[in-house]
Amino acid sequence: VYTIPGRDYEVLEINKVDGSWILLDIEEAVPSRRWVALECGVPNISVTGSTNSDSEVSNTGSCQTPNTYDSHVLALSWQAGFCEHYNYSGRKEECDNLNSGNIVITNITIHGLWPNKRECGRNYGRCSNEPLSLEPETLRTLAPWMPNFYYSSKFGEHEWSKHGTCQARTDDEYFLLIQKLAKQFDDSALGSFLRTNLGKDVNVAVMEESLKEVMGANVVNKIELRCVGKGKKFVNEFWINLPKEINGQDTLAELVNGATDKHNFRGNCASEIHIESPGI
Repeated sequence: VYTIPGRDYEVLEINKVDGSWILLDIEEAVPSRRWVALECGVPNISVTGSTNSDSEVSNTGSCQTPNTYDSHVLALSWQAGFCEHYNYSGRKEECDNLNSGNIVITNITIHGLWPNKRECGRNYGRCSNEPLSLEPETLRTLAPWMPNFYYSSKFGEHEWSKHGTCQARTDDEYFLLIQKLAKQFDDSALGSFLRTNLGKDVNVAVMEESLKEVMGANVVNKIELRCVGKGKKFVNEFWINLPKEINGQDTLAELVNGATDKHNFRGNCASEIHIESPGI
């Protein structure tokens, strides 16, 4: 397993203050937590927690305690941008088949639904060893929205292990809820905007104002764009803040009610972005 140049990785731990090794979450690896030399990348790390060992043990334990989260992030993907601008050739069958034209995906897809706990930052997760065991009907429903399930359950297992085990829904209930949420956003002005602008360059500020006119500022203020590729130009994800309690029957305005606003709709993207169309 190799780290991929140009890709961002979540840093879980550092071996010591000013240490030379970091623990990364590498989703295609099994197990996904791997120690990597700090010199292999460009770090952006903030070290939190007490230097007192008892405090560290207590904090670590609380960050793996299920049903103690205070909010969610819904992570949705634009599959064409993700597949073309991450070096996943030969590693993700859905990307190989999308880029070759064997499948066509022009809907927003699922990355995951992440319960969050404020004091844990990005370290809240992996709350149990309960395995993923989805019903066949759930898999059929999910596949168009989470294309990895056409070929494998590996990515779903990763999302369930890291995030799903920290909430009370069964695995089927958890993933079917995410599918409903993804469809809501895909059916909204966000999905329409992406499909209308396939293969085009888009000004992010214009995109934001256009979406606010239809979806409302309260919804759009909860959305953050994430981009990849040279100059962070190619949109590949949308991170959406949601409150602790989620009802899959709510309107988008009701769904985001009580969630905190994002700092910046543009996220890590350039001011001009490209909406990639499927296929090379």
